[in-house]
Amino acid sequence: MKRNASICSHGLFCLVVVFTMLFLPISHAESPAMPLVQSDQVAAKDLNNIISQQIDALELRYPKEQACFFKVKGAVELLLPQEQTFVGSLEDVFLSITGQLEGLEKRHSDVHAACSKIESAAEILLRKAQISASCKRVRPTTVTRGSRTDIYAGCQGLKDEALSEELLRICGNQVPLDYKGAKTVVFKNLDNHDGIVECIYTGRKLQTTDEPDPKDMNIEHSWPQSQGAVGIAKCDLHHLFPADSKANCKRSSFPFGIVEKPIWEEGESQFDGSKFEVRPCQRGNTARGMFYFSVRYHKQIPNDEEAVLRQWSKEDPVDEGEKKRNDAIENIQHNRNPFVDHPEFIDQIKDF
Repeated sequence: MKRNASICSHGLFCLVVVFTMLFLPISHAESPAMPLVQSDQVAAKDLNNIISQQIDALELRYPKEQACFFKVKGAVELLLPQEQTFVGSLEDVFLSITGQLEGLEKRHSDVHAACSKIESAAEILLRKAQISASCKRVRPTTVTRGSRTDIYAGCQGLKDEALSEELLRICGNQVPLDYKGAKTVVFKNLDNHDGIVECIYTGRKLQTTDEPDPKDMNIEHSWPQSQGAVGIAKCDLHHLFPADSKANCKRSSFPFGIVEKPIWEEGESQFDGSKFEVRPCQRGNTARGMFYFSVRYHKQIPNDEEAVLRQWSKEDPVDEGEKKRNDAIENIQHNRNPFVDHPEFIDQIKDF
Protein backbone atom coordinates (compact mmCIF):
# COMPACT_ATOMS: atom_id res chain seq x y z
CA MET A 1 0.00 0.00 0.00
CA LYS A 2 2.81 2.40 0.90
CA ARG A 3 4.54 1.62 -2.40
CA ASN A 4 1.29 2.31 -4.35
CA ALA A 5 0.80 5.58 -2.47
CA SER A 6 4.36 6.58 -3.28
CA ILE A 7 3.84 5.81 -6.98
CA CYS A 8 0.62 7.86 -7.03
CA SER A 9 2.34 10.77 -5.30
CA HIS A 10 5.21 10.63 -7.77
CA GLY A 11 2.76 10.55 -10.70
CA LEU A 12 0.83 13.52 -9.33
CA PHE A 13 4.08 15.44 -8.87
CA CYS A 14 5.05 14.78 -12.51
CA LEU A 15 1.67 16.02 -13.72
CA VAL A 16 2.07 19.23 -11.72
CA VAL A 17 5.56 19.75 -13.16
CA VAL A 18 4.34 19.21 -16.75
CA PHE A 19 1.39 21.59 -16.21
CA THR A 20 3.70 24.24 -14.77
CA MET A 21 6.12 23.96 -17.70
CA LEU A 22 3.30 24.34 -20.22
CA PHE A 23 1.28 27.14 -18.69
CA LEU A 24 3.31 29.15 -16.18
CA PRO A 25 6.39 31.30 -16.81
CA ILE A 26 9.47 30.08 -14.96
CA SER A 27 10.54 32.62 -12.28
CA HIS A 28 11.19 36.08 -13.75
CA ALA A 29 12.98 34.88 -16.87
CA GLU A 30 11.52 34.08 -20.24
CA SER A 31 11.00 30.43 -20.99
CA PRO A 32 12.17 29.87 -24.57
CA ALA A 33 10.59 26.42 -24.57
CA MET A 34 7.11 27.74 -23.79
CA PRO A 35 4.91 26.44 -26.64
CA LEU A 36 2.64 28.81 -28.53
CA VAL A 37 -0.96 27.82 -29.14
CA GLN A 38 -1.22 27.24 -32.89
CA SER A 39 -4.07 24.79 -33.46
CA ASP A 40 -7.55 26.02 -34.32
CA GLN A 41 -8.85 22.75 -32.85
CA VAL A 42 -8.33 23.99 -29.28
CA ALA A 43 -11.71 24.78 -27.69
CA ALA A 44 -12.57 28.39 -26.88
CA LYS A 45 -12.89 27.68 -23.15
CA ASP A 46 -9.44 26.05 -23.12
CA LEU A 47 -7.93 29.03 -24.95
CA ASN A 48 -9.51 31.33 -22.38
CA ASN A 49 -8.09 29.20 -19.57
CA ILE A 50 -4.61 29.36 -21.10
CA ILE A 51 -4.81 33.15 -21.34
CA SER A 52 -6.11 33.43 -17.77
CA GLN A 53 -3.28 31.24 -16.46
CA GLN A 54 -0.68 33.42 -18.17
CA ILE A 55 -2.24 36.67 -16.96
CA ASP A 56 -2.62 35.37 -13.38
CA ALA A 57 1.07 34.43 -13.31
CA LEU A 58 2.09 37.82 -14.70
CA GLU A 59 -0.17 39.60 -12.23
CA LEU A 60 1.64 37.94 -9.32
CA ARG A 61 4.93 39.29 -10.66
CA TYR A 62 3.68 42.74 -11.60
CA PRO A 63 0.73 43.69 -9.38
CA LYS A 64 1.04 47.35 -10.42
CA GLU A 65 0.02 46.32 -13.96
CA GLN A 66 -3.43 45.27 -12.78
CA ALA A 67 -5.18 47.83 -15.00
CA CYS A 68 -3.45 46.38 -18.08
CA PHE A 69 -4.36 42.81 -17.15
CA PHE A 70 -7.96 43.81 -16.44
CA LYS A 71 -8.27 45.34 -19.93
CA VAL A 72 -6.80 42.26 -21.59
CA LYS A 73 -9.12 39.90 -19.73
CA GLY A 74 -12.12 42.07 -20.56
CA ALA A 75 -11.23 42.15 -24.25
CA VAL A 76 -10.67 38.38 -24.36
CA GLU A 77 -14.16 37.84 -22.94
CA LEU A 78 -15.60 39.71 -25.92
CA LEU A 79 -14.10 37.07 -28.22
CA LEU A 80 -15.82 34.20 -26.44
CA PRO A 81 -18.88 32.58 -28.11
CA GLN A 82 -21.53 34.10 -25.84
CA GLU A 83 -20.22 37.65 -26.51
CA GLN A 84 -19.65 37.55 -30.27
CA THR A 85 -20.78 40.61 -32.21
CA PHE A 86 -20.08 41.74 -35.78
CA VAL A 87 -16.80 41.01 -37.51
CA GLY A 88 -15.45 44.56 -37.58
CA SER A 89 -15.67 45.05 -33.83
CA LEU A 90 -13.97 41.71 -33.19
CA GLU A 91 -10.86 42.88 -35.03
CA ASP A 92 -10.74 46.04 -32.95
CA VAL A 93 -11.04 43.94 -29.79
CA PHE A 94 -8.04 41.85 -30.84
CA LEU A 95 -6.01 44.95 -31.69
CA SER A 96 -6.75 46.33 -28.24
CA ILE A 97 -5.33 43.12 -26.74
CA THR A 98 -2.14 43.30 -28.79
CA GLY A 99 -1.79 46.98 -27.97
CA GLN A 100 -1.92 46.28 -24.24
CA LEU A 101 0.58 43.45 -24.59
CA GLU A 102 2.99 45.58 -26.63
CA GLY A 103 2.90 48.24 -23.93
CA LEU A 104 3.53 45.62 -21.25
CA GLU A 105 6.56 44.29 -23.15
CA LYS A 106 8.02 47.78 -23.44
CA ARG A 107 7.75 48.23 -19.69
CA HIS A 108 9.04 44.76 -18.74
CA SER A 109 11.68 42.97 -20.81
CA ASP A 110 11.01 39.49 -19.42
CA VAL A 111 7.36 39.00 -20.40
CA HIS A 112 7.73 38.31 -24.12
CA ALA A 113 7.13 34.55 -23.95
CA ALA A 114 3.95 34.90 -21.88
CA CYS A 115 2.65 37.75 -24.07
CA SER A 116 3.31 35.73 -27.23
CA LYS A 117 1.29 32.83 -25.87
CA ILE A 118 -1.57 35.13 -24.87
CA GLU A 119 -1.57 36.73 -28.31
CA SER A 120 -1.49 33.42 -30.19
CA ALA A 121 -4.39 32.06 -28.13
CA ALA A 122 -6.34 35.31 -28.58
CA GLU A 123 -5.79 35.23 -32.34
CA ILE A 124 -7.31 31.75 -32.54
CA LEU A 125 -10.25 32.99 -30.47
CA LEU A 126 -10.62 35.87 -32.92
CA ARG A 127 -10.60 33.51 -35.90
CA LYS A 128 -13.24 31.30 -34.28
CA ALA A 129 -15.40 34.33 -33.50
CA GLN A 130 -15.11 35.69 -37.03
CA ILE A 131 -15.99 32.34 -38.57
CA SER A 132 -19.01 32.07 -36.28
CA ALA A 133 -20.12 35.60 -37.15
CA SER A 134 -19.72 34.90 -40.87
CA CYS A 135 -21.79 31.73 -40.62
CA LYS A 136 -24.59 33.62 -38.85
CA ARG A 137 -24.73 36.28 -41.56
CA VAL A 138 -27.65 35.79 -43.95
CA ARG A 139 -26.47 34.45 -47.28
CA PRO A 140 -27.47 36.37 -50.40
CA THR A 141 -30.54 35.44 -52.36
CA THR A 142 -29.53 34.40 -55.86
CA VAL A 143 -31.49 34.65 -59.08
CA THR A 144 -31.09 32.04 -61.78
CA ARG A 145 -31.03 33.28 -65.35
CA GLY A 146 -30.94 30.36 -67.70
CA SER A 147 -28.15 28.06 -66.54
CA ARG A 148 -26.34 30.83 -64.63
CA THR A 149 -26.86 32.10 -61.09
CA ASP A 150 -26.43 35.88 -60.79
CA ILE A 151 -25.18 36.50 -57.27
CA TYR A 152 -25.27 40.26 -57.85
CA ALA A 153 -28.93 40.47 -58.90
CA GLY A 154 -29.86 42.00 -55.54
CA CYS A 155 -27.47 44.92 -56.17
CA GLN A 156 -29.56 46.45 -58.95
CA GLY A 157 -30.58 50.00 -58.10
CA LEU A 158 -28.53 50.11 -54.90
CA LYS A 159 -25.81 52.58 -54.01
CA ASP A 160 -23.72 53.80 -51.09
CA GLU A 161 -24.41 52.08 -47.75
CA ALA A 162 -27.22 49.89 -49.13
CA LEU A 163 -24.92 48.57 -51.85
CA SER A 164 -22.08 48.01 -49.37
CA GLU A 165 -24.39 45.99 -47.13
CA GLU A 166 -25.58 43.85 -50.02
CA LEU A 167 -22.02 43.25 -51.20
CA LEU A 168 -21.08 42.22 -47.67
CA ARG A 169 -23.89 39.67 -47.75
CA ILE A 170 -22.43 38.34 -50.97
CA CYS A 171 -18.72 38.24 -50.12
CA GLY A 172 -18.86 37.84 -46.33
CA ASN A 173 -19.14 34.07 -46.06
CA GLN A 174 -15.74 32.79 -47.11
CA VAL A 175 -14.22 29.58 -45.83
CA PRO A 176 -11.07 31.01 -44.22
CA LEU A 177 -7.60 29.52 -44.37
CA ASP A 178 -5.07 29.80 -41.59
CA TYR A 179 -2.12 32.09 -42.31
CA LYS A 180 0.33 29.32 -43.14
CA GLY A 181 -2.22 27.84 -45.53
CA ALA A 182 -2.75 31.21 -47.20
CA LYS A 183 0.99 31.74 -47.74
CA THR A 184 1.35 28.25 -49.17
CA VAL A 185 -1.53 28.83 -51.60
CA VAL A 186 -0.11 32.15 -52.80
CA PHE A 187 3.37 30.83 -53.53
CA LYS A 188 2.54 27.32 -54.74
CA ASN A 189 -0.66 27.89 -56.69
CA LEU A 190 -2.44 31.23 -56.81
CA ASP A 191 0.46 33.43 -57.96
CA ASN A 192 2.82 30.74 -59.18
CA HIS A 193 2.86 30.58 -62.96
CA ASP A 194 4.99 27.79 -64.41
CA GLY A 195 7.24 27.83 -61.37
CA ILE A 196 7.69 31.62 -61.33
CA VAL A 197 6.37 34.04 -58.70
CA GLU A 198 6.56 37.78 -59.43
CA CYS A 199 6.80 40.59 -56.89
CA ILE A 200 3.78 42.87 -57.30
CA TYR A 201 5.84 45.99 -56.58
CA THR A 202 9.21 45.52 -58.27
CA GLY A 203 8.45 42.90 -60.91
CA ARG A 204 11.33 40.76 -59.64
CA LYS A 205 10.74 37.12 -60.53
CA LEU A 206 11.57 34.20 -58.30
CA GLN A 207 11.73 30.59 -59.42
CA THR A 208 10.08 28.48 -56.74
CA THR A 209 7.63 25.66 -56.18
CA ASP A 210 7.13 26.33 -52.48
CA GLU A 211 7.01 29.13 -49.93
CA PRO A 212 10.38 30.93 -50.17
CA ASP A 213 12.63 32.28 -47.45
CA PRO A 214 10.71 35.29 -46.03
CA LYS A 215 13.93 37.31 -46.17
CA ASP A 216 13.77 36.94 -49.95
CA MET A 217 10.07 37.18 -50.79
CA ASN A 218 7.04 37.17 -48.53
CA ILE A 219 3.36 38.10 -48.32
CA GLU A 220 2.18 41.66 -48.76
CA HIS A 221 -0.99 42.58 -46.89
CA SER A 222 -2.45 45.36 -49.02
CA TRP A 223 -4.45 46.30 -45.95
CA PRO A 224 -1.81 46.33 -43.16
CA GLN A 225 -2.11 43.98 -40.22
CA SER A 226 -1.53 46.86 -37.82
CA GLN A 227 -4.65 48.57 -39.20
CA GLY A 228 -7.03 45.65 -38.89
CA ALA A 229 -5.90 42.78 -41.11
CA VAL A 230 -6.04 40.26 -38.26
CA GLY A 231 -7.81 36.94 -37.69
CA ILE A 232 -9.39 35.67 -40.90
CA ALA A 233 -8.74 39.08 -42.50
CA LYS A 234 -5.01 38.41 -42.16
CA CYS A 235 -5.48 35.27 -44.27
CA ASP A 236 -7.96 36.65 -46.85
CA LEU A 237 -6.45 35.95 -50.26
CA HIS A 238 -8.24 38.84 -51.96
CA HIS A 239 -5.76 41.34 -50.51
CA LEU A 240 -2.65 39.14 -50.23
CA PHE A 241 0.09 39.23 -52.87
CA PRO A 242 3.71 38.05 -53.18
CA ALA A 243 6.24 40.83 -52.64
CA ASP A 244 9.99 41.26 -52.55
CA SER A 245 10.91 41.48 -48.87
CA LYS A 246 12.79 44.78 -49.19
CA ALA A 247 9.92 46.40 -51.11
CA ASN A 248 7.44 44.99 -48.61
CA CYS A 249 9.50 46.49 -45.80
CA LYS A 250 9.54 49.90 -47.52
CA ARG A 251 5.76 49.90 -47.91
CA SER A 252 5.30 48.72 -44.29
CA SER A 253 1.90 50.10 -43.19
CA PHE A 254 2.20 53.42 -45.03
CA PRO A 255 -0.81 54.53 -47.10
CA PHE A 256 -0.90 54.28 -50.86
CA GLY A 257 -0.51 57.55 -52.70
CA ILE A 258 1.22 59.57 -55.43
CA VAL A 259 4.94 60.09 -54.85
CA GLU A 260 6.67 63.20 -56.20
CA LYS A 261 10.07 63.04 -54.49
CA PRO A 262 10.97 59.38 -53.92
CA ILE A 263 13.64 58.28 -51.51
CA TRP A 264 13.31 54.71 -52.85
CA GLU A 265 12.14 53.36 -56.19
CA GLU A 266 12.32 50.03 -57.95
CA GLY A 267 10.33 48.49 -60.78
CA GLU A 268 8.22 51.69 -61.11
CA SER A 269 7.05 51.52 -57.48
CA GLN A 270 8.13 54.46 -55.30
CA PHE A 271 8.26 55.55 -51.68
CA ASP A 272 8.78 59.04 -50.23
CA GLY A 273 8.86 58.26 -46.52
CA SER A 274 5.13 58.75 -45.98
CA LYS A 275 3.33 57.33 -49.05
CA PHE A 276 3.84 54.29 -51.26
CA GLU A 277 3.08 54.42 -54.98
CA VAL A 278 2.42 51.09 -56.71
CA ARG A 279 3.73 50.39 -60.19
CA PRO A 280 1.11 51.00 -62.94
CA CYS A 281 0.35 47.36 -63.82
CA GLN A 282 -0.58 46.51 -60.21
CA ARG A 283 -2.41 49.68 -59.19
CA GLY A 284 -5.91 48.55 -60.10
CA ASN A 285 -5.48 45.14 -58.49
CA THR A 286 -4.30 46.75 -55.26
CA ALA A 287 -7.12 49.32 -55.31
CA ARG A 288 -9.83 46.72 -55.84
CA GLY A 289 -8.32 44.57 -53.08
CA MET A 290 -8.51 47.56 -50.73
CA PHE A 291 -12.13 48.33 -51.64
CA TYR A 292 -13.01 44.67 -51.06
CA PHE A 293 -11.36 44.74 -47.65
CA SER A 294 -13.16 47.94 -46.67
CA VAL A 295 -16.57 46.44 -47.42
CA ARG A 296 -15.82 42.95 -46.13
CA TYR A 297 -14.40 44.02 -42.77
CA HIS A 298 -16.16 47.34 -42.09
CA LYS A 299 -12.95 49.39 -42.36
CA GLN A 300 -12.73 52.99 -43.53
CA ILE A 301 -10.17 54.19 -46.07
CA PRO A 302 -8.77 57.70 -45.43
CA ASN A 303 -10.15 60.22 -47.95
CA ASP A 304 -6.81 61.10 -49.59
CA GLU A 305 -5.89 57.45 -50.03
CA GLU A 306 -9.38 56.57 -51.30
CA ALA A 307 -9.18 59.25 -54.00
CA VAL A 308 -5.90 57.81 -55.25
CA LEU A 309 -7.24 54.24 -55.21
CA ARG A 310 -10.29 55.29 -57.25
CA GLN A 311 -7.95 56.86 -59.79
CA TRP A 312 -5.75 53.76 -59.89
CA SER A 313 -8.72 51.46 -60.44
CA LYS A 314 -9.67 53.44 -63.54
CA GLU A 315 -6.10 53.71 -64.84
CA ASP A 316 -5.52 49.96 -64.50
CA PRO A 317 -8.82 48.22 -65.35
CA VAL A 318 -9.61 44.58 -64.66
CA ASP A 319 -7.74 42.24 -67.00
CA GLU A 320 -8.00 38.53 -67.71
CA GLY A 321 -5.33 37.64 -65.15
CA GLU A 322 -7.21 39.38 -62.37
CA LYS A 323 -10.44 37.64 -63.36
CA LYS A 324 -8.73 34.25 -63.27
CA ARG A 325 -7.24 35.05 -59.86
CA ASN A 326 -10.73 35.93 -58.58
CA ASP A 327 -12.04 32.62 -59.91
CA ALA A 328 -9.17 30.71 -58.29
CA ILE A 329 -9.75 32.38 -54.91
CA GLU A 330 -13.44 31.49 -55.09
CA ASN A 331 -12.45 27.85 -55.56
CA ILE A 332 -10.28 28.08 -52.44
CA GLN A 333 -12.17 30.28 -49.95
CA HIS A 334 -15.56 30.32 -51.67
CA ASN A 335 -16.13 34.04 -52.08
CA ARG A 336 -15.37 36.63 -54.74
CA ASN A 337 -14.16 40.20 -54.92
CA PRO A 338 -17.24 42.01 -56.27
CA PHE A 339 -15.14 44.95 -57.51
CA VAL A 340 -13.33 42.63 -59.91
CA ASP A 341 -16.65 41.29 -61.23
CA HIS A 342 -18.28 44.73 -61.28
CA PRO A 343 -15.74 47.58 -61.06
CA GLU A 344 -18.60 50.03 -61.70
CA PHE A 345 -19.75 49.34 -58.14
CA ILE A 346 -16.83 51.51 -56.97
CA ASP A 347 -18.47 54.63 -58.42
CA GLN A 348 -21.78 53.66 -56.84
CA ILE A 349 -20.31 53.87 -53.35
CA LYS A 350 -19.45 57.47 -52.45
CA ASP A 351 -17.37 56.68 -49.37
CA PHE A 352 -15.41 53.57 -48.42
